[in-house]
Amino acid sequence: MNPNNWEEPLQHAHPVISQRFDPLIDAAVTPFRLGVFGGTFDPVHIGHLHIAERAREQFALDGILFIPSGIPPWKDRSEVSSAKDRHAMLLVAVAGNQQFDVSRLEMQREGVSYTIDTLRAIKQRYEDRVELFLIVGADVVADINSWKEAKEVAALVTLICARREIVKGSETVGVNKEEELIQLAADGGFTLCWIDSALVGISSSELRQWIAEGRSVHYLIPDATCSYIREQGLYQRQG
Repeated sequence: MNPNNWEEPLQHAHPVISQRFDPLIDAAVTPFRLGVFGGTFDPVHIGHLHIAERAREQFALDGILFIPSGIPPWKDRSEVSSAKDRHAMLLVAVAGNQQFDVSRLEMQREGVSYTIDTLRAIKQRYEDRVELFLIVGADVVADINSWKEAKEVAALVTLICARREIVKGSETVGVNKEEELIQLAADGGFTLCWIDSALVGISSSELRQWIAEGRSVHYLIPDATCSYIREQGLYQRQG
């Protein structure tokens, strides 16, 4: 796919979830173990890619599908870069990895993007040919039971969680609270497993600030994504 024409028409008999994985899943004899990794990815960085690769390896996943959000329920649309740019940044970041792909599913949907709607669309398309693993961070688990139709989400996926230090209210919830988060997830019907990954202490918001200040983000954002950011003038300070 051309990252500069992310809305190009796709002629398929079924709705396209993943150009790379659709034919593999359609032909699968046993369920395709699909990791679903959602987020704004504004921009995608090495922490995202490291977590995805460790999840793929640790849980023997057949593929990781990155799904950049359309309109996240927790953010003002004006605070998020365009769908086209976030999709393109991800697409060039994962282009060389045959076990990663990027889906436009949420970006093509009208209205606010909820995880349950995305998972239902995936299951409707693939039916029993997939086994779904939802990749999240520990900060997400702390609030997961408040998600829209959380119990239905729990019925559709195995939750695999990346370790990170988080702050919830005035309390720090970190790697020393894993058992507490496992119990919290279990109370909502989720099966939660931990990704054995390194703690990568960077965030997209921090990287946007660095770019605005003219600081280097080399080695923190994939080179191809850095090139796209420069070419498009993203995250530049105004005025």
